[in-house]
Amino acid sequence: MAGNQMFCRENELDESFKQLASYIHIPVGVLLPFKSQCFVRHYSKGQVIYFSSDETTHIYLLIEGNIMRENFNLNGDVYRYLNREKVLFPLNNLFQDKAPNEMCTALTNCEVIGIPKDLIEYLCKNHEDIFVRLFELLSATQCQHIEYNMALTSKLAKERVTKILRYLCQTVGYDNDEFYEIKQFMTIQLLSDMAGISRETTGHIINELREDKVLFKSNKNWLISKDL
Repeated sequence: MAGNQMFCRENELDESFKQLASYIHIPVGVLLPFKSQCFVRHYSKGQVIYFSSDETTHIYLLIEGNIMRENFNLNGDVYRYLNREKVLFPLNNLFQDKAPNEMCTALTNCEVIGIPKDLIEYLCKNHEDIFVRLFELLSATQCQHIEYNMALTSKLAKERVTKILRYLCQTVGYDNDEFYEIKQFMTIQLLSDMAGISRETTGHIINELREDKVLFKSNKNWLISKDL
């Protein structure tokens, strides 16, 4: 039995390595010599992947699931952003001695592969293609953050919620032709936290959007029309 479990874990790591190699656009053979330094872990919904006080020694690729990352500043302000599978994080931790003041929580059951930070930095220095790809990913992340910040500048609550929903459709939604689908984890409380307005106000706005037939709920999934 123990041998079978080790074989399964080895296969799981091999498959995750293939996905990592594909994501950063390099042959899997470049990564295989470093396989023993990496790990695959599963996290249940609500489980913390890392705390802000932890020394962040790894970079993670989210293989499956949804996560919430919360950045804190000295004033106690919180900046929240969400990710779905196929994202490498926290990229802003690369080539820095100071770990980001960030906490990461699984919004759904998740699977991640952890890669030592110093290994990623080593590969960047020795493989130009990896550095260019990670720079592209970091730039795309910064553009997403700008979109979120622009949504937060809206003075009218309905406009702010609508813009944040559009932002979420692009970052964690699944494109289904005429609508986007946000699966399992979205709640009015989470949306109100991201918008910085009360839950009651957010609830009223969501009801208006449902009456306008641009937002629907199916079980725990949110369906959002592209006409929003």
